[in-house]
Amino acid sequence: MAQISEAEASRIVSHMNGEHEESLGYYLAHFARLPSSLAYAHPQITSFSSPAMKIAYGPANKRREWTYEFDPPMHAGEARKRLEQMHQDAKVKLGITDAVVDRVILSGPAYVGLVGMLALTYFLITVSPARLASFLPWQGQLFAPLLSLAQLPATKAYQGRAIKTFWLALIYAAHVLEVPACLEPLLVAYNVKKPAVRWMYRFLVLWGGFPVWTSLRDAGKAAEAQLSKSH
Repeated sequence: MAQISEAEASRIVSHMNGEHEESLGYYLAHFARLPSSLAYAHPQITSFSSPAMKIAYGPANKRREWTYEFDPPMHAGEARKRLEQMHQDAKVKLGITDAVVDRVILSGPAYVGLVGMLALTYFLITVSPARLASFLPWQGQLFAPLLSLAQLPATKAYQGRAIKTFWLALIYAAHVLEVPACLEPLLVAYNVKKPAVRWMYRFLVLWGGFPVWTSLRDAGKAAEAQLSKSH
């Protein structure tokens, strides 16, 4: 079979760079195993031929190039079918669905959780340390050795401050970890493209934790089910 001509290669490069930048990002994320921050950083095909294609990616001042070798070599007229198959293979491996979530959707438990976290945070910040230590004496006793180690008096006030610091740090550190570990994969899987929606979900997970990202997961599954019914 004939190899790809320069004219065909030029048309492929122009089409892919102009209309399918997302697919190029999928190729880089899956086949090149690049992190999302690089894979979707304005990927552009710089060279396309029967043996291979080269894709440039990254910030403007730190562009890099990755080469994908076609096996078997690409022949004339095959590009559309094979690139589409690469697109589908990459989506499956990356866990990306056809569902699209384009707005913030919260479940009842998520609203309850957000209000509850607001109330708990307000309580921990405003309650008197001594009163908190009196209300939770066993926790105050647990922190007493740490206060002694820090050469601080094991008074109710200091015990209460230690309790406050511990719980606020624990809760919000867990929420911070949930953003990359639980939320970000869902933003990719359910094609949450709008920057405002993505940042709102991140903010809400930092505030409310798992009830927020499980709301996104459930909304994505509902969108998938709706797509299945329509096909």
